[in-house]
Amino acid sequence: PIERSSEAMKIVFYKTFLCPRCFLAGRALARLRREFPELEIETVEVTMDPWRAWQDGVRMLPAVCREGRLLTGVFLSEDALRQFLRT
Repeated sequence: PIERSSEAMKIVFYKTFLCPRCFLAGRALARLRREFPELEIETVEVTMDPWRAWQDGVRMLPAVCREGRLLTGVFLSEDALRQFLRT
């Protein structure tokens, strides 16, 4: 078992409502909230705030940022997201 503090784990999820891969990543993050109750997700809708995404280094969607680290890819699996949250 992994010990976790009760301190919030904040991530930013960059997505667009047009992207089916973003939809799947969002569903995976929702499932992972049960495993990581301390998880706080800020969602950035890139079609509404493209400048923020660009400034944050996001060049591909979906993308997740945590503590200055960025996870992005054509398909973000639940396992890949879980591993990213654990490290």
